[in-house]
Amino acid sequence: MPMRSVRKVRVTCRNRGWNGFVGVVILMLLFGAPVLTAQSLEQEEKSRPFIGSWSPSIGRGTTRAGSEERGNCGGRLGDYGEKINNCGIPVDELPLNKRGEAWLVFADHAASPAQSECANLNIPSVSGSGVVISAYLDKLVLQHPDPMSVIPREVWMDGRGHPPAKLLWQQGHSIGHWEGDDLVVETTNFTFDPDGIDDHLHMASSVRKKVTERYQAIDKDHLRLIITLEDPVFLTRPFKFSFALTREAGGIRPSWNNCDPDVARREIEYSYPGEKYKE
Repeated sequence: MPMRSVRKVRVTCRNRGWNGFVGVVILMLLFGAPVLTAQSLEQEEKSRPFIGSWSPSIGRGTTRAGSEERGNCGGRLGDYGEKINNCGIPVDELPLNKRGEAWLVFADHAASPAQSECANLNIPSVSGSGVVISAYLDKLVLQHPDPMSVIPREVWMDGRGHPPAKLLWQQGHSIGHWEGDDLVVETTNFTFDPDGIDDHLHMASSVRKKVTERYQAIDKDHLRLIITLEDPVFLTRPFKFSFALTREAGGIRPSWNNCDPDVARREIEYSYPGEKYKE
């Protein structure tokens, strides 16, 4: 066979291979996309009872003036012997190990990113402040109406897993799924956070923290939020607690805090007299 004919055959085969690949892609676009969209639409429909603004019910969890405390601070005292109030979790039941207890001896307001640097808080510190839930085709967006939590949390509902453990974010990485009618959100890949378990107690969390949130619809105006907190660096065992949430009439919006780190640091120095915070 002449050389020119061989080249022609090779080119023809190559073109046929490329055309076949293009054909497969077109078939995937034609038949695969509607299936994914249908699944996403089904998830969106299932999420309808959870969409809206939810505030903590009486008896557990709200930060509004004159309201009850979000959680029991366990009688813990602050830097100058003051009673710590309004913890985000029931501290008297928190199963701290020896490392966790040692951290509380070390921790103070100046070591708190939220208080000294206006840093954002994450779960479960802000869980008791309520939540605003929005739904998209492939994800839910959760935002807690706490003045120090201004970053919306994306909860991916498209079946993806978590990234490798070496990839870390302050708010973690959240994926969700349905167990019956319960919405289950699992968050991992957190950075180390000096306020990561509770910002009022200043209890830290490690990169091994895992938070599982289970949202249950009691009726159209009430949710139950069950939280399982895991962190083997600071806790002796997984810790489970819950909040009752009530739908906000007319809806609420997350609040935004205009915070200046220089002002925040001065407030710590002025509010806590003595030598502890003097450089």
